[in-house]
Amino acid sequence: MDQEADIVEAAPEDLQAARYGFFEVGDQKWAYILDEPEEGDSKLYIDTNGDGDLTNDPEAEWKSSKQGEYTMYSGSGEIDLGDDKIGTINFFRFDPNDERRQSLKDTILFYTDFGYEYTFELDGQEFSTFVSGSPSQSTRFPVDRDGNGKISRRFETASVGKPFNFTGTTYVFELKDGALSLEEAAEELEQMQMPPDLTIGKQALTFTATTMDGDEINFPDSYAGKIVMLDFWATWCGPCIGEIPHMKKAYANWHENGFDILGISFDRADMEEKILAFLEKNEQPWPQIYEGKMWDTTLGNMHDVSGIPFVLLVDGDSGEILATARQLRGPGLSDFIKAQLEQKFDIELEDKPDPADEEEASKEASKEAEDKEAEDEDSEDKDGAGESEE
Repeated sequence: MDQEADIVEAAPEDLQAARYGFFEVGDQKWAYILDEPEEGDSKLYIDTNGDGDLTNDPEAEWKSSKQGEYTMYSGSGEIDLGDDKIGTINFFRFDPNDERRQSLKDTILFYTDFGYEYTFELDGQEFSTFVSGSPSQSTRFPVDRDGNGKISRRFETASVGKPFNFTGTTYVFELKDGALSLEEAAEELEQMQMPPDLTIGKQALTFTATTMDGDEINFPDSYAGKIVMLDFWATWCGPCIGEIPHMKKAYANWHENGFDILGISFDRADMEEKILAFLEKNEQPWPQIYEGKMWDTTLGNMHDVSGIPFVLLVDGDSGEILATARQLRGPGLSDFIKAQLEQKFDIELEDKPDPADEEEASKEASKEAEDKEAEDEDSEDKDGAGESEE
């Protein structure tokens, strides 16, 4: 908000503490006014149609909310993109009195809620992509190569100015004077592999790795006669840690019946001792694979892992994926594993008591014993008292 009042030709009446500025999207810009009186509500005005008159535009939304001792502001407004297209801009502003964010006291932050769709051909195959706002030199385009409605950041994105090969020919997106073009690149790259299909019923990826104990794993052959859960996790990942109690329960209940877990750590380098201490403290007996490469972990890249915890349940004999995160997270994990074991081995397993229920039952039994002992002592006292009186 570093502009003077003369950037607008007409302003709303009764402004008390007006601040002026522009926000830009691509090669377009729109003026705005933020009126922040010392008392009363602040209000945002946007020159939606870009005519310099801020009295003839749709009303923008602007509201405040308390966060501790500070007040946050947020809102949205419309902008005319031309060609009868209207876009939405969302805004937020930190409390200008927040000492931690004094560098932003004169700033409104914004993000676009509109974008552009592009269609293009690669070696005769038609694709489409979408970009939020207007494309820039740093734009990355999502390209759904396998048509499953999901985007792999590793295997299905292309960046402006960087060659890529999805279909056999190396192409590059170029941005010149705001116009986007697709051209064959001078540099030739190998065709990028497709993202792995890790849905239920598909084959798990095969790999060889060494655990932290020095044992070699040939996956999934090392788990013949079992079902195994691959658990991509890290000691710094809160949701991963939150799943440990459920995994421990399932492992304790069904490990002897053919259930196993193989952990793949996304921790940084030089963390081996800390990881081992963490595993000991949290009583996690299953093997772990650790490279110290965080998000560049070999097995993570192979499995296209973009967020953890990431889990797969695999049949060690057939290599078939039996379940994914939807079935493998939360307190129902142990019951789900039991059902999978029963189905695989065509057996019926007895329910295992819940440790929490056992502990509660033990407490109740102890209390009953204490109460009984107290009753017996009271009875003895009464009997003794009666004999003495006689």
